[in-house]
Order: sequence, then structure tokens, then C-alpha cells
Amino acid sequence: MCGIAGFQGPPAPEILDALSASMRHRGPDDHGAVTDGWASIASRRLSIVDLEHGHQPMSTADGRLHIAYNGEVYNFRELREELRGRGATFATESDTEVVLKAYELDGRSAFRRFNGMFALALLDLRSERPELVLARDHFGIKPLYHARVGDRVFFSSEVKSLLSVPGFRARPNEQRLYEYLRWSLHDHDEATFFEGVRSVEPATCLTVRDDGEEVHRYWEPRLSEDGDPSPERFRELFRRAVERRLVADVRVGTCLSGGLDSSSIVCMIAALIREHSPDAASVGEHLETFSAVFPGDPIDERPWIDAVLEASGARGNFVAPDSAEFVRELGDLVWSLDEPVVSSGPYAQWCVMRLAHGRVKVLLDGQGGDELLGGYVPYRFVYLRQLLRQRRFGRLAREGLGRQELRMLAQRFLPRPGRASMNPVRYLRAAFVDGKAAPRDERVTDDLKKRLLLDLTTYSLPSLLRYEDRNSMAHSIEARPPLLDLELVEHALSLPADALMHRGRSRVIFREAMRGLLPALVLRRRTKTGFTTPEMRWLERERASMTGILRSPSFLTRPYWDGAAIADAFEAACEGRMEQSLFFWRVLNTELWLRVFIDRSPATASVRPGRDWESIGDEMAVALAGSVAAATALAGPAPPGRHRFIADGNGRILARSPLDGGPEQMAATLVDGDVVVVAAAAGIDVERLRAAVPDGVTVAILAEPGGSISQPSIESGGGASSRTGLAAVLAAAMADDPMHGAEHHAALRVREVGRLPRPVAAERERRAAGKVEPPGSPA
Repeated sequence: MCGIAGFQGPPAPEILDALSASMRHRGPDDHGAVTDGWASIASRRLSIVDLEHGHQPMSTADGRLHIAYNGEVYNFRELREELRGRGATFATESDTEVVLKAYELDGRSAFRRFNGMFALALLDLRSERPELVLARDHFGIKPLYHARVGDRVFFSSEVKSLLSVPGFRARPNEQRLYEYLRWSLHDHDEATFFEGVRSVEPATCLTVRDDGEEVHRYWEPRLSEDGDPSPERFRELFRRAVERRLVADVRVGTCLSGGLDSSSIVCMIAALIREHSPDAASVGEHLETFSAVFPGDPIDERPWIDAVLEASGARGNFVAPDSAEFVRELGDLVWSLDEPVVSSGPYAQWCVMRLAHGRVKVLLDGQGGDELLGGYVPYRFVYLRQLLRQRRFGRLAREGLGRQELRMLAQRFLPRPGRASMNPVRYLRAAFVDGKAAPRDERVTDDLKKRLLLDLTTYSLPSLLRYEDRNSMAHSIEARPPLLDLELVEHALSLPADALMHRGRSRVIFREAMRGLLPALVLRRRTKTGFTTPEMRWLERERASMTGILRSPSFLTRPYWDGAAIADAFEAACEGRMEQSLFFWRVLNTELWLRVFIDRSPATASVRPGRDWESIGDEMAVALAGSVAAATALAGPAPPGRHRFIADGNGRILARSPLDGGPEQMAATLVDGDVVVVAAAAGIDVERLRAAVPDGVTVAILAEPGGSISQPSIESGGGASSRTGLAAVLAAAMADDPMHGAEHHAALRVREVGRLPRPVAAERERRAAGKVEPPGSPA
């Protein structure tokens, strides 16, 4: 496992070094490079197999073929013996050398036979027409991106490393942003959120030559229903898939969510240990599992996890992600994932990978099982429609609907009194939407096997694989998904649909195959959770921080959306006046992605931002305000854990600074037009403060810190208390609860430092005047 990078074009050692250094987290154990006058390749290695002899890039004896390789080919032992029979010799025990020799003998036809996960670059100098060959595994488990910058074609395992390339300018791909914001689609084709950056697609090799590029697809999945539907055959293939992924010269563990897929992997490993499988030695004395739990929350899976641990004898390790930690780590999470994600769910996986770091170096997990075998609830409806289309009414009557399916139908079709509907298109700017093409969506609704294949290759699995790769690699962990074993997948694609669904149960063949190994509690389980977070509950719990983002000047002035309307809608959803929607997460994620990758300079965008995502927004506010007062406020203290700047309903940009000391000390920092908010519980002598402040300064008392955000309990007084718009200033200034640390800062200074650009301010004024339909009103 590693990160690879390089380029075709004139040598540039400093650029190659920067590409490699930007991916140290992917391969902290070793690094290397090969440079030719025509192209250069580099590798960062996370040593897993043959620790002493797997240095990369690896070259043939004649020095005319070189490989930088990320991943594992699990059938390398069988391939090595076959290649030896054809005259190949080997100097190492690594799978990298097997891949190199296979390509040397068979060219790109060798890729079809690799059973594993890989992304590789081959620098082939064996002919007068040199080639740079970039290839990915059958399902795209391992990533690979490419972009042309100047006279070079660059490639890398992560988009963010391309930010270190001189001349590369990070720009958002607005078509992809539209597909994500409007349709919740991403990772469904070769495009990325970065303009000009594309991925090498799964089961594809891209050959770069002087005269251009050639794309070759080396494998196509084939659907049929003529496969062996016996549980025994499925169990045999699953056992082999798990056993292959235990091959390692380092410690191996597994993720455990409590669902069917990860639980089956744990229990199969336990069986292999009992059978003294030689490859199971990599788990050590005890199999270590790693789980995310949410005590007291409806999504907590601890009972099923405990049942698996008891049945398998594995030793459980647990992490309990919480909303406050999530907010603190948002910047690093967004940076690690490279591109926006459909929900906050990947954070749970991020926490699991961090928990495993330093304890194991390889983790098996259940990725791909739902798309392969129909684990998600919507697949039940696809199967029922298929039976209806086939006029199999008897089978249809026996299938029925479970509680989870009925709940999903109710949530989708039954109106909720008092809650307005959320339609994302209402919140996107017309100028942004104009000219954007609706994405092709070929997902069928009445053919289960076709739907599963489309989700496996296009609409579901590719994004999950990106999350897994970035989350694991961010913590120098190799993640291996046994359910994406090539043999197992091809067998599953040959099964009849009735082997997957039966009498209201999904993944029937898998359940039957695991009977006797899985605890009954998991075997009979019909609900589906997986690695996720209690998203909307977290957003509501961290409402103050989220509101600070949604009412920040940077968010409000983006050209993609009506920021004020979205901020109002989010407050309505938190108060139960609007339906909950993942759209809120998508705009929040996009805003942070823009700050982390687009708004920062190239020199800083290639490093983790930490909490700098807040200061990036503040720096943008200063640029929008364009005033000395804003620049001065940026240099001063900020409310703890909040943005310095926020905008009110009239387009004013407000700077907020905590005040300390006695009334006279506070008054000395104030100027005409300032507003001072004092926490009533802080014990400040308000009358002394009012007497000390200059004329034209308003003193407002916050009676209940941390109270209602939409209608804060504030009593105002002082020289400017009757000034027009004071209510709007106070409402905006307190919208994200900036005095949540009132035990440390008893007062807050609010100062107008500028205005939003006129088109945005005018839109906010129309909304404040009631000329635009307010969110939360019935649609």
C-alpha cells in the first residue's frame, strides 16, 4: 500500500519531490523515484508484504520497465508460479515484482487476471515510442487521478498532491458542484470537483504517449442468472476471499459495525484461526476489532457488536464519536477526503481508522457487500417492482414489507403537519443553475440485478471506496474489502435475484452461507446502519457552529446558492418548521471544501488546515468588507470557537470581539456605533459600563446565554438603543451563540466594518421586507 505520483514531460526533481512529500501519510515507511528524460515516477510505501525487499519504484533487470504500485494483488502467489513456469525469475517475495513481471510478459492483458486492489504507473521504455501506463483495479478500490498542466501530464493517488504543482490552479468544477448540490451525485464518472482533474476509471488503463492518450477497458462485468445458488459455494468463495486478505507481514485487524458484512468477516477469521490457517497468523494472538458506537442514540449498534465478539472470541476496541469533536476536526476531515461527501457518515469511519492506528497496519472491512448482494432497504422496493413487472404475484404476496421499509415509505410520502418541504433547487441561484446539464441517471427501478450492478460500478460504491481509501490512508492504514474479491463478485453477478431476496429478507444466500458461524442476533437482523453518524441530531446539537458558517460573509456571497435563505431554512429545520434534509450538510461541506482547497493559497492548501477553516472565512470577510476596521478586527481576538465576522439581515458585516476587564477598561476600546453585549450572569456593573461608554454606543444585556438563537433574550439600552436596525444587528451577532464561553468572556463588542456586495445585500433586504417567501412556510 502506498501513494504514487509522477508526470510525463521534462524532468523536474523539485516537483517530483513535492508530489511525493505531499503523500507521506499514505506511505511513511519508504519512498523512491525514477526519472527518465521522458517521464518521472515516485512512490511512498506503507510496507505490508516482504518488508525488506519491496522498495519502489521497482525496475526490470535491464532498467527499461519501471513500476510505482499502490495496493495488493492477492493471487500473486499463484501468478508467480505460473510466471516461473514461463521462464520468469524473482528476487523478492513481494506482489509488486509479480505485477511487474506479468506486465513485462503479457502487457495490459495482465491486468484482467489480477485479483486485488491496485493503482499503478508503469514507465515503459522498451520501444522507440515510450509509454506511461496508468491502471486501476476492477472496482476502483485504489484511486488514481491525472491532469495536464503546461507541457506535462501529471498523475497522483490524491488530488490534493496536485496542488503542489507549479501552474496548477485549483478551480471548482461547477457542473460537478451542481450535480452534488442538486442531485446528491458524485464519484459517478471520471470528473472530479476540481476543474481539469479526472480519475482513471475502474477496470481501465490510460496510456500516455508523445502523440496523445489512449484509454483501454480491460474488464467488463457480466450479469447472468446461471450461477450456483447454493450457500455452500458462496461460503467457499467468501472463505477464500477473507483468507487471501490475511496475507501480510504485519498485524491485521478488522472493522466491526455489527452489520451482516463486517460481522461475517470477523466470524470467518475466527473460523480460520480455529482451523490453523497459516495466513491467519497475521492477526496475532487475538483478533482485534475496531468499532464506532453511539451510546444512547438510535443508531448505536453495540448489542450486535457484543454478540459477534462473544461468538468469535475477538477483542473489541471502541470509539464514541461526538458532535463537538466532529466540529473540531471538520477541516482535517474535509482535507483528507479530497472532495465533498454525501453525508457526515465518513467521520465515523475516520474515527475508527484513527483508533486502529498504531495497533494494526491492515484492516478488513465489509465495503461492497450491500451493492453486491442487495443490502440497502431501497433494493427491496426494486425487487418488488421486478416481481410486479414479471407478473409473479404469488412471490410478490409472500415478500411483504418489514418495519424499516414501511418507515421509509411513511417518511417519503406522508406529510408532516407544520413542516415545510425542502426542495434544494429553490435555494440554488438561477445564474449558477443556468446552462448546467442534468446528470445521466440510468438507475433502473424494476430489475434488481441491473440496479445492483449500476450501484456497484457507478452510483454508490465508488464514493464509498473514496471515503474508505482517504480515511484509512490519512492514518496510514491499509483497508481491504474481502467482499470485492474478483472471484466472489463474478459469482454474485451470476446468481438469480431470488437468491438475494426471499420472504422479506435481503442477502439471503449470504445469511444461509454464514449459518452456524454468525450469532443468531446478527443472522436474523433486518435493520441497516453501518458506519454513519446521527447527522441531523449532530447538526442541531452544534447549531451555533453551523449557523456561524451559514451566516458568515463568505458563505453568503458564494455564487452557487442563496445563503440567507439556506441559513433561515436551517434554523427552521432545527425548530421543527421544515423537514430535515441532507442538503444542509451538502452546502456546509461545499463551503468548507471551498475554503480548504480553493480559497487557500496553493502552498497551504496541500497541508492539513486544522481549525484554520474558520480563519479562512474571516480572511474572506475582510476582503469583502475592504475596510481598515475589518483588517484591525482580524488581528484581534475572536469569540472562542466562532468566526469573528457575521452578516446581518441588512447586509452589514459585523466584527465581534470579546471584551475583558472592568467597565472602564471595556469602554476605552469602544467607538461611536459599537454595540456591547453583556452576559447578565457575569456580574458586570452594567450601570457603570453605561456611564463609561462614549455617546452612540449601545449596551445590550443578554439575559440567557446559550438560549434561543432565533429570538435571543436581550434587553437593550444606552445612547444608540433606538437606532434603526439594532434588532437585526443583535439577532445576527448572537445567532451562533458567540458567548458560549461567557465564563471566560463576559462581554462582546459588535462593530460594523463593511457591507456585503450590493447584489447579495439587496437580496437579503428583499427577504427582510417580506418580498421573498420565507423558508419554513408551507410549500
